[in-house]
Amino acid sequence: MGKRLLQILFAAFLVGGTGFYVVPLFFSLPAELEKGPPRGLLFVDRNNQPIRRLLDGDLRAEDPASFDEFPKVLIDATVAVEDSRFFSHPGIDFIGIGRAVWDGIANQRFVSGASTVTQQTIKIYSPPRPRNLRTKVVEMFKARKLEMFSDKETILTAYFNKLPYGNQYTGARAAAHGYFGKPLGDLSAPEAAMLAGIPNKPTRFNPWRSREEAKARQLWVLKRMKEEGYLTEAEFTSSLIEALNFLPGPAQTFHAPHFVSLVESHEAGLVAGAKAKGTPIRTTLDLDLQHFVEATMTAELSRLSHEAGESNDIQAAAVIIENSTGDILALSGSRSFFGSLAGQMNGAWTPRSAGSTLKPFTYLMALEQGKTAASVIADTPIEYITSTGTYQPVNFDRRFHGPVSIRHALANSLNVPAVKLLNEIGGPTRLHELMQDHLHFSSLNTDVAEYGLGLTLGNAEVRLLELTNAYACLARLGEFRPYRFIQQGQAGDLTLPESETMQIFDQASTWLIADILSDTDARADAFGLSSPLNLPFRCAAKTGTSTDFRDNWTIGFTPDYTVGVWMGCFTNRPLKEISGAMGAAPIFHRLMVEVHRGQEPRWYEPPGSATQRQINPLNGHAAAADLARDRAHVEWFVNGHLPPPASKDDYSADGRTLLPLTYANWWRSNENKLKDVAALTPIAENESPPPFRILSPLDGTVAFLDPDLPEHGSRFPLRIAGSGEETIQWKSESLDIELEGDTFWVILRPGKHAIEALDAGTGRIATSTLVVEAL
Repeated sequence: MGKRLLQILFAAFLVGGTGFYVVPLFFSLPAELEKGPPRGLLFVDRNNQPIRRLLDGDLRAEDPASFDEFPKVLIDATVAVEDSRFFSHPGIDFIGIGRAVWDGIANQRFVSGASTVTQQTIKIYSPPRPRNLRTKVVEMFKARKLEMFSDKETILTAYFNKLPYGNQYTGARAAAHGYFGKPLGDLSAPEAAMLAGIPNKPTRFNPWRSREEAKARQLWVLKRMKEEGYLTEAEFTSSLIEALNFLPGPAQTFHAPHFVSLVESHEAGLVAGAKAKGTPIRTTLDLDLQHFVEATMTAELSRLSHEAGESNDIQAAAVIIENSTGDILALSGSRSFFGSLAGQMNGAWTPRSAGSTLKPFTYLMALEQGKTAASVIADTPIEYITSTGTYQPVNFDRRFHGPVSIRHALANSLNVPAVKLLNEIGGPTRLHELMQDHLHFSSLNTDVAEYGLGLTLGNAEVRLLELTNAYACLARLGEFRPYRFIQQGQAGDLTLPESETMQIFDQASTWLIADILSDTDARADAFGLSSPLNLPFRCAAKTGTSTDFRDNWTIGFTPDYTVGVWMGCFTNRPLKEISGAMGAAPIFHRLMVEVHRGQEPRWYEPPGSATQRQINPLNGHAAAADLARDRAHVEWFVNGHLPPPASKDDYSADGRTLLPLTYANWWRSNENKLKDVAALTPIAENESPPPFRILSPLDGTVAFLDPDLPEHGSRFPLRIAGSGEETIQWKSESLDIELEGDTFWVILRPGKHAIEALDAGTGRIATSTLVVEAL
């Protein structure tokens, strides 16, 4: 009998030992356990400050914590309620199983579980499975295997880093930050008890939605901690009265959302690689500067809304680029991502009408073709026949200024000279090619005819980021460099290729553009001497305003930084006559000052070919020796392109500058302020008078009545080309003609019409026909 008993005990020992030590070896541990807990992809700024952590799937997770980071109170609280014999059992709690079976028999249903922390660790790292007896048995054997090859600290570390704490928080670190805004090591006993109670039923014990149930669960955890000897009576009592300071809602690292979104779309390959390797992405962003940008935009938009009587849907976007690298230091796409109307729209990437911000590129191409800053353009009325009808550019102030230099025209953002210059140097095709192929504007329509000569005035839609980078090209004196979201060689072990750079503009000509755009005296006529464009240091700046004030811009640069600001409404609603100088410029001013804080602003040295000359600004020629000082200007010239020498033929007998007869119409208008210092070139006796013709409307003009324009756009100006001495009588058999000031206007209506101009002095007659259509 004794021998038989020994055999039975040996067999039981053998079977039990096999089941306890051998069978678990045939079960594989979850692959996710080897891979590690989830961690959302982390974006950091150039100084390693966290910008944003993306969700891992639908989980809010942070970097896994080490065992030493878990405070004792959290371990004690968790073990007390989840597995009080964790540190003594081998992965399977046979006492707990016996208790659960006994309770089940007594209550005729299972009222308590027996899963150990080790079994729960297996469960949370495994794919979802049906909760049945087979699954429980499999988890027990896997838990036993995990205990055979891992110590308790390793198991607890894996457990705490994957445990679900509700509200998408995964892992104890994310929960401590998310609910209390503090690191793990700062958790108090009541806070640890609250966290330890949540994983049992995360939805039921959600402290934001079910505070009372969560508090009741916390109280039970504290009682278990006292029962297990983890809390003294005094500690237990003090924990009961300590108030918990929850954050008002889910806390997460969520900065610069529009910037991060662009990183994800522009650098998808690098982002995917970083996700696969668990490597943080070190971006070019300066988070402190980003916060300043966002605060400045909010403050300035609030001020403008109050002063201009604008509604709160007005928005802005801003970009700051470091010129030497192309690094984007700051990018904000709206005044507030969550707290403003349509704040999720990215104004830094949404195409908007560029306004006058494209003019510098037209002037730069002209300088490269031999024009100078002193070259004179006639700011006088002109009409172009296009495939869609006639095009008559006008200036922002609705005036014509006569002879203006390139410096004056660009500095004061005159429209008519820019259009005439683009037409002279090759038309819109050249500018379109430059923008699309060399400056890499991605939002342009491939059909240049859609824009026509108006392209230089910004009738194309561009992206703020790409426009700012085009100005950064000017800041580098013609060197194009792609903008950059991720720091070179700083994205963990990820490597980036060297940025491709290309010299696309002549350096000396680009320097001259920078000189003009930074000339406060040259732009004083349009902007005054105390506008937001005038900074405490030298800075090139250009404003832009689109039709009906729907968009306004200010873009500018120093040798070190380029700043771009857009303002408008995402609904495309017109603003109340807010121009770039009024709207975007104050933001630009503050951002440009801030980005230079702590360093000495620089400016460019003149190129070797640069030289200065005294010129007559009315004809662009060298100033005559006897020209009055107040009528002469000093101008820069580069690349050997010097002003034509002064000639006696440039002046009348009384010393006034002679202007060509092409100024005749403008000369006799009330916009002419030059009669004391200039005169029209007289017609020589043996010379034929200039052609007498109707300049507006040109013969063959097609005009459209647009219901969106004041009076449907029915008023059309009448102008002639001639000597300027004519006395004109206008006539039309089918249209009414009115005189307003010194300008005759024809009142349009649908149909085909003829207009006649009679020179009363000579009897010459000019005629023009036009067709008027209603839209």
